[in-house]
Amino acid sequence: MLAAARHRRKLRIGTLKGNSFTLVLRHISDRDDVEQRLQAIAADGVPNYFGSQRFGHGGNNLTMARRWANDEIRVKERNKRSFYLSASRSALFNLVTSARLANQQQRSVLEGDALQLSGRGSWFVAKADELESVQQRVNDGELLITAPLPGDGEPGTAGAALDFEQQCLAQQPELLSLLKRERVDPARRALLLQPQNMQWNWWDDVTVELRFWLPAGSFATSVVREIMQQDNRDADITE
Repeated sequence: MLAAARHRRKLRIGTLKGNSFTLVLRHISDRDDVEQRLQAIAADGVPNYFGSQRFGHGGNNLTMARRWANDEIRVKERNKRSFYLSASRSALFNLVTSARLANQQQRSVLEGDALQLSGRGSWFVAKADELESVQQRVNDGELLITAPLPGDGEPGTAGAALDFEQQCLAQQPELLSLLKRERVDPARRALLLQPQNMQWNWWDDVTVELRFWLPAGSFATSVVREIMQQDNRDADITE
């Protein structure tokens, strides 16, 4: 840190725009393979999964959320309620995102998809007669396809996209019911995460230094997982 100064305004939740990361990966077994992955990530991004830290040690937050949903426990502490509800929404987001990737639809716009302007939080629904133009804007990086952060309210999608999401969420009825019962506000989150200003430097054939910027709420572990081809525990956290 080169300098610090007081600010007259109090920092509030949501003030943070993003974070810059510098990571060093060591003991790489195949430099050429990792180099190809780095180039692909810089061009196409990675799945915007919530990382394991969102679910607590050993997934305990999600375990407790299920018990709460099934009326096995009562949760009165505000912080715990927040943790368990957040874990539930995150798990359902990961579930839908994983299904889109499995169907190779992470960049293919469905009729009724909710699309987000890159760098913005608002979204709009893709209509059948504008799919071609919307798809081009996705290809150009101007728009991002979103997946649901479910709650008590309209999910934001329609048509084929809504049907797809409902089929996915039906696999976890207790978590969905909990979010509705607790009247959590629904939201949307970009399905893919695009690291900004991504650079890397090979120190030697087994060590690479990475630098990139991510918007607030995104996880550097999502990038590292794709580089190292780790298993999809975060994607499958609902199992």
